[in-house]
Amino acid sequence: MADLIQRERKDCSVNITVTSDKTEAYVMVMPPENGGNELTEQIFQSALQRYGIVYGLKDDIIRKIIDEVRYNQKFCIAVATPPENGQDGKIDYRFSKERDTALEEDEFGFVDYKNLKLVRTVYKDDVIADITPPTEGTPGTDVYGKDIRQMPGKKASFTVGKNTRLTEDGLSIVADADGNLVFKNGAFQIETTVTINGDVDSSVGNIDFIGDVVIKGNIFEGFKVSSNTNITVSGEANGATLEAGGNIDIKRGCINSRVTAHGSFKAMFCEHANINCDGDVSAQNFVLCDIYCGGNLNVTSSSAGGIIGGRIIVLNSLNVPEIGSKNYIPTDITLGDNALLSEEKTGLLAKIAQHEKSLADLTKIVDFLNEKKKQLHHLPEDKEAILGNAARQKVLLNVEIKTAQKRIQEIDLSLACRQNLTVSCKGHIYPGTRITINDTNFKVENEYVHTVIGLDEDGMVLISPLT
Repeated sequence: MADLIQRERKDCSVNITVTSDKTEAYVMVMPPENGGNELTEQIFQSALQRYGIVYGLKDDIIRKIIDEVRYNQKFCIAVATPPENGQDGKIDYRFSKERDTALEEDEFGFVDYKNLKLVRTVYKDDVIADITPPTEGTPGTDVYGKDIRQMPGKKASFTVGKNTRLTEDGLSIVADADGNLVFKNGAFQIETTVTINGDVDSSVGNIDFIGDVVIKGNIFEGFKVSSNTNITVSGEANGATLEAGGNIDIKRGCINSRVTAHGSFKAMFCEHANINCDGDVSAQNFVLCDIYCGGNLNVTSSSAGGIIGGRIIVLNSLNVPEIGSKNYIPTDITLGDNALLSEEKTGLLAKIAQHEKSLADLTKIVDFLNEKKKQLHHLPEDKEAILGNAARQKVLLNVEIKTAQKRIQEIDLSLACRQNLTVSCKGHIYPGTRITINDTNFKVENEYVHTVIGLDEDGMVLISPLT
């Protein structure tokens, strides 16, 4: 019986094993026994079908096993395609999270300590950050032909700060307002008001901002604060420059400073200040100031305040407690547009006279060179150039003269409409004061008290008591 079992015929066998993660399949072919069938392609393919191995087959290896009848050797015959995991999303900021206060040198090697660029201005819809979304990735396929799940990428982590927004497509963070860009509490934010908690000095530098600027301290000499809207200073401005598209409010003094406001201007007092304001100007007193006021000039002190020295232009009437000083300090007050127009007309007339003199000189040159050209039939190259240049200058001067004459006609029409403006002073108007109303000048040579100065119907100066 044992002899019969030993001689029992056994065909070759194809044994396939698969790794636990189903990414590789291995085969070992056992030889036949006692005259059993040798390995054939049909036997091998039947084994693949039986084990269900359908993907990633290594046809060259399988071919070699079958053709060379490779028994008792282990071969990898199938390899899965691994999945491609998704890429994580990311965010790229277009601005540094830290403010760059590095000092810059000019071409001569000098460092400007006033421009520290502490304010970083951005405008609405400016892109602050670019966002790359995550990708899903691609699934793989195991040796059984089944999907191998990939790991999708993770979204970028970020916070949308105050006055910023995420765009609808989710690909950008943009500014939602004009303002100062800061990185605070883990996110970029936009401040629509810049607040300096101390002084504007060498530790802060100049400020140029699109929104409101609030200074808790003083603005020191040589420094400049600019705003497209409003400026508020809790202390004083001394030797500084302030420019605002709106209002400027200095809680204490404005001293030796230059101010430009397209709204109103207020200060406690002004000394040696140059103020150009489209709206109202207010302070307790103005000492040796150069002021243009497009609205009303208001002296907020009811008794001691007033205008002492300087040059004051106010487009409306003026009501102040005191004008000038006991020392007869020159004080120049101009009321209304007409006075300015008269000054402009005087300048235009002087310009026309100068141009007409230049025109006469050019005419002599042109006439002389043209006569020489007739006599000689041609001119040397340098003289021809002089002739051409003189002729061009004549044309330009004629154009400028006509433009100035047209402007004078417009001014004359405006001057025909006299403005009913007055200077009212309940205190003293001291000698040394000059008052211009419309095109009429009045030099104060006597001391007046409780007085109204205006013009009568004939445009003559009219002085009357203040009631």
